[in-house]
Amino acid sequence: MPPQYVVDMSRWAPWQRDYRFGVILVMPPQDVASRIDALRQAYDPQSQAICSAHISVSDPLRRQLGDDDREQIQRLLRAVEPFEVHYDKPTASTERPGVTCPVAPQERFDELKRVIHHAPVFEGAVYGRREIPAHMTIAESVTIEESLKIAADLANTALRGSFWCDRLEYVVPDPTFRFQQCGTFFLGAHH
Repeated sequence: MPPQYVVDMSRWAPWQRDYRFGVILVMPPQDVASRIDALRQAYDPQSQAICSAHISVSDPLRRQLGDDDREQIQRLLRAVEPFEVHYDKPTASTERPGVTCPVAPQERFDELKRVIHHAPVFEGAVYGRREIPAHMTIAESVTIEESLKIAADLANTALRGSFWCDRLEYVVPDPTFRFQQCGTFFLGAHH
């Protein structure tokens, strides 16, 4: 079933309108997502309500994702073998607000970004966030001071681990700007 794209975006913030046609993400498995989502809910419930735990891969799509686009993306992703994602305890910066769990290997996320952006549905200017290193966000609607406190509070947690990444999820916002899963793309030639 194709996604239902929002037509009336008048209640959305200007930055949200960029996401009308969705985005492609790594969504961790439920056992990992539930731990990250619990922290997101505690420290940034507004962002948690918008989208559950994820690692951003693509720019926002420039237009509706048609069947030909889906096939093109899937063809491109056959060249990218599945890999193990490692995530670490939350960190914060003294330069910008936000608390994130770093993920690795960065080279594999860079490869995913390079490959997926060859799809015609991404033609146009490069979105400004494409070069941000891969991570899972814990809190973004916070100040630098709050970020540093959250990271310090979580410094001794056992929140590190890994999971197997063999797929990407296509998510599209609903009228209340809550992302809904609308499709899956598998990595590697064996799918």
